[in-house]
Amino acid sequence: MDVLVFSDNPKLNPAFKARGAFRVKFLAWKDFRRQVNAQAVPTLCYLDLATLPAGRLPGCLRLIRSCPQLSYALIDRRGQLRDVARVFHEGAADYVDREALREGVGSRRLLRALSYLRTRRSETPLGLPGITGGKLLPSGADWSQVVPEREYTFGLLFIELDGKEEMEKKYGVKNLTIAVSSFRSFIEKAVKPVHGRMWIWTGFGGIVLFPFSGADCPALGCLFRLVLFKHLYDIEGSHFPNFLSFRLGMMIGNLTYTQRNVGSVVSDSLNSVFHLGQEFARTGQFCVTEEVLRFGHPALKDYFLEAGHFEGRRILRMRMPLHRRG
Repeated sequence: MDVLVFSDNPKLNPAFKARGAFRVKFLAWKDFRRQVNAQAVPTLCYLDLATLPAGRLPGCLRLIRSCPQLSYALIDRRGQLRDVARVFHEGAADYVDREALREGVGSRRLLRALSYLRTRRSETPLGLPGITGGKLLPSGADWSQVVPEREYTFGLLFIELDGKEEMEKKYGVKNLTIAVSSFRSFIEKAVKPVHGRMWIWTGFGGIVLFPFSGADCPALGCLFRLVLFKHLYDIEGSHFPNFLSFRLGMMIGNLTYTQRNVGSVVSDSLNSVFHLGQEFARTGQFCVTEEVLRFGHPALKDYFLEAGHFEGRRILRMRMPLHRRG
């Protein structure tokens, strides 16, 4: 998630210690309107009252409230506001006084601010209409807080090799088993940096789960790199004689987590990601729902094209790299 700190005092910068899922950017007040209007992803804006010109706060808040992807918090190191409760009644996600600044604004505090926002809003707070039931149940930035048999929101990835019927005809059972096992290892290694976990394997593909914090979706960047460097695996690691083709389909959805899925988990999201990969995505395509792209790194947005709508969701597909032959 993007966090914008608007202040003309650079001494505030060290107080913001967030890492991982949060991208913190420090901006001067002169850039406020331009930066706010440019934000296309969920963003939390911290406003430093000590350097904000007198009378400008109401206008700043009106602009932020007009953008559904934006939330705000106030930095009040001089104690200018007498009624702190009113700050939250009017929609703020956080209030940082002088003592809080001394302690530092880290990832835990930012996650608490997001959690508070979720309790205030009757609908999914960060704009996830594709989630079954409209409930956002963050599974976290990693697996440390995930408890089996509980429902969470995850990033769900469908992946499957193309042409499996032809492979079964052409290759011997032993060779095919070795080659597919190598492909699975390649995928597991590729998704590991962003805590991807192979959850289902069906012979030629499966479902990978990614923890979802509600702040951003680093899995999108990981999979973007996987597609770009797929040919290196073809040349250096693959046991198949020809270049591989596989389909990817990703969405954000809810399911009850079990350590091993033996077919007992019933989930609309699980069914939907299978349908996305098997029925919508074409050979060699990487398709994502609108929510995945919204929470991915903003720099990736231009590399995805409209692909249509499927089961009530807007779908985009990655522009594939061109490879010269001969």
